[in-house]
Amino acid sequence: MKVSDQGLAFLAAHEGYVSRGYLDPAGVVTIGYGFTMRSRIFAGWWRKRHGRGLAVGDRISRDQANKLLLTLLDEEYAPPVRQDLPGLPQTQFDACVSVVYNLGSRALSWRWAQQLKAGKVSEAARLLTQTGLTAGGQRLKGLVKRRTAEARLLEHGDYGLAAAAAPPAPGSDIMELQRSLKMLGFDPGPIDGFFGAQTKAAVKDFQKAYPPLAVDGIPGPATRSALERAIALRNGTGLVGILTLLTGSGLLLEDLSGALAALILTGVPSLSAILLWLWQRRGAIFLWLKENLSSF
Repeated sequence: MKVSDQGLAFLAAHEGYVSRGYLDPAGVVTIGYGFTMRSRIFAGWWRKRHGRGLAVGDRISRDQANKLLLTLLDEEYAPPVRQDLPGLPQTQFDACVSVVYNLGSRALSWRWAQQLKAGKVSEAARLLTQTGLTAGGQRLKGLVKRRTAEARLLEHGDYGLAAAAAPPAPGSDIMELQRSLKMLGFDPGPIDGFFGAQTKAAVKDFQKAYPPLAVDGIPGPATRSALERAIALRNGTGLVGILTLLTGSGLLLEDLSGALAALILTGVPSLSAILLWLWQRRGAIFLWLKENLSSF
């Protein structure tokens, strides 16, 4: 069994296509449909083409991303579902592949999957809504929404594609976006939960101020992540800037601890843990500084 066309559209809608490399909320450089160097197939493809790891600002075309997504699903993310949960109907298979794509194959050993294997679909769906809701130690609303959608697909076969294709709907998510923009000095107009012309203009202004974001007025994954990081920088410590500099340069991308990154980004780092982390990577840091700051 392979992921259906509807399943592909479902996953792509939740991941969102981003043409340029950006830092996700956990500090991991991401591009395309959520591609990172943690994917064996993507990492091999990227290194073969570029001879190095993925860095912020790198580009990928939509055509390349579409082809890669199909390859990743067929060769890396669907096989564990076929092996661990054989005989699933198409909608449940698609839901499980989406979970594995987002959380990794280890998620198939968790309680929700055990209940699904036992034929208890409703209980599996209920547990799934409580699973994998954090990134780098932070509970993210985007993950809560995704688990809810995956659980609905798992239990009821509802892909929810009409809602996914619609423009941003009025509500608390838009109000949160507006508050974030206002906090950073970009006027979105009234904090009313409506994605109107003034809010779109504020998003564009933010994108212009934070390259390499695409200036399209769409609050997609890269823009949302940049907003979270900008607010963390505003409220955090000077160590945030160091982390952003190092990760944004393409350095330390593959072994960066998401949990540590989250601690730094939220402004409550453990100094001893940070010092240990920096000491263990002192060689790579000094090399990067020598190569990139030699002109100053």
